[in-house]
Amino acid sequence: MLFLQLPLFLVFLPGGDNEDAKDYSISFKLIAISLFYNHSCTQNLGSSWLGEFQMQVWDSRFGTFVYLWPLSKGNFSNEELMELQKLFHLYFIRLAHVFHNHVIQWKLKYPFEIQEAGGCGLHHGEVRVAYRGSELLSFQNNSWLPSPKVTLEIIHRTLSDTCPCFLLGLLDAGKADLQRQGHSVGWIFLAVIVSLVLLTGLAFWHRKCWWVLCVHLSCFFPHSPLVCPSFFFFFLS
Repeated sequence: MLFLQLPLFLVFLPGGDNEDAKDYSISFKLIAISLFYNHSCTQNLGSSWLGEFQMQVWDSRFGTFVYLWPLSKGNFSNEELMELQKLFHLYFIRLAHVFHNHVIQWKLKYPFEIQEAGGCGLHHGEVRVAYRGSELLSFQNNSWLPSPKVTLEIIHRTLSDTCPCFLLGLLDAGKADLQRQGHSVGWIFLAVIVSLVLLTGLAFWHRKCWWVLCVHLSCFFPHSPLVCPSFFFFFLS
């Protein structure tokens, strides 16, 4: 995965409180791949991003997040983080049940993979699920089609409440780290330059985050039928 230097986090921190941050287009995203080897074996791989900055990776062996930075936990308590992990673990389980139960109806053949992208801004979020680059499910406004009803409450709670709060926590945690390091003129200049580059290349980076995940998954699973079409990337409002 791509590891980025912490000082570049200045790009996303306007220097004021969270009210100032609301004027910026900031989002928290999760990119994942679910590998369905057969009717009883499924593996989930993924990572989360604050813009261009990778925050966590998902360890499917234990159903837990691996936090890459001290600020990756935001300002959530350990209990809240454990609850969030349980929600994601349950989401992956329920999603697997949906696809296992619709293999014949949706004409899927083992082994196959499902691509997932989800996230939120400061006020709302969405989840999209695709097969071979074609969107199958899109969760918005507390519903999706086809509708696996058992997951609606979990997804709605995560996107509407938990995700925006976690995003604000990441901003608070990152701002504190940078303040301890000091705001030198050099870093301010770097932040301005990188901000301009990020704003003009935002669509490209969304595509690159997806390809970074695909390339590394291909290294770990060289014989698995991973599909990383160039047209599969998501823009989350």
